[in-house]
Amino acid sequence: MIYLNCAALCPTLPEAREAVERTLAEGGRYLSSEAGHEWSRRTIRDCRRKVGALLNAPDASTIAFTANASTALHVALASLRWKPGETLLTTTHENPSIMRQLRALEHEGVRLRAIDPASPETFLNEVRTCVNRGGVKAVVISHVSHVDGRVFPIHDVAAMAGAAGCLVIIDGAQAVGHIPVDLRASAFDVYFFTGHKWCEGPPGTGAMAVHEAFFRHPDCRTPAEDVPAEPAASRFEIGTHNIGLIAGLATACERRSRMDVAATPQTAFREQAKAVLGETQRCRIVEWQGPHAPGILTFTGAPGMDHRRLVERLEADCGIIVKLFAEYPEGIAPAIRLSWSSRTDQRDVRTGLSNIAQRLAS
Repeated sequence: MIYLNCAALCPTLPEAREAVERTLAEGGRYLSSEAGHEWSRRTIRDCRRKVGALLNAPDASTIAFTANASTALHVALASLRWKPGETLLTTTHENPSIMRQLRALEHEGVRLRAIDPASPETFLNEVRTCVNRGGVKAVVISHVSHVDGRVFPIHDVAAMAGAAGCLVIIDGAQAVGHIPVDLRASAFDVYFFTGHKWCEGPPGTGAMAVHEAFFRHPDCRTPAEDVPAEPAASRFEIGTHNIGLIAGLATACERRSRMDVAATPQTAFREQAKAVLGETQRCRIVEWQGPHAPGILTFTGAPGMDHRRLVERLEADCGIIVKLFAEYPEGIAPAIRLSWSSRTDQRDVRTGLSNIAQRLAS
């Protein structure tokens, strides 16, 4: 199999799997004893530190663990009081699981405004216009588009939104472990991500960094009482931890922290893909005139092409796994997304691109 769908799910690092098993075995020696509670607190604290290091978080105590990115957004949105007439600003490039949660707020009278990011300049101009007009309670956008890998100018957005008194919530699912992330650069209220994508951690893991200002927001309704010796962010950690999975995520994040994410071979893969697919003259690369994350490239075939059939035949005939966008997002024709991790074999990339180009040309 040639796997070119890492933006959906990356293979879990062996070290992360080992950390899950090792930590569960160690915890099994303590169970729910006083020594076990202390071991658990110490282990979680160490995991917060490792995840915080990958995010360049100013304070590791702001890290809360969740089951995935969608769960992180759910608890963040549920922690706020929403009033009819308030506006929530987002983009047309958000993941369907995120959009479903945002649209659910429309039942409470919240207005959802989704900007189509045609270019960095027009995108920022629309954000500026919306937040300065007033009525925007929160901005919820991706750091990196799951559609085509475009990198949104989140630090500029945070500056504009923050100055207008808006909450800033960033979905880093396609960014963390893929491109450098620096939470010191801007005061995001919430930044969340999932472990099973570019971090190469175990499924069922994720984390969120919650700025202290979020809890001081007048519409924040998280419980006021704190658990002694526990950070405020732990209010978002509901129920008993799966400490094995958390250790697996932390191990994966620690490994990514040791890598120079900006110097991975993914950039060369992307340029190679653009060159090979461009030679067919029967596809169009979907991108904007701005920065793109190196592990994602999306294209559309010639008018009238049956993209679904192409994807099915690539898997059945060649064992090539890619992502099909049938009718999503709004305003973009059916498209196919290719994505590869820093561990993807270069020969697989070459073979996969060659087979895709041949079928596009036929």
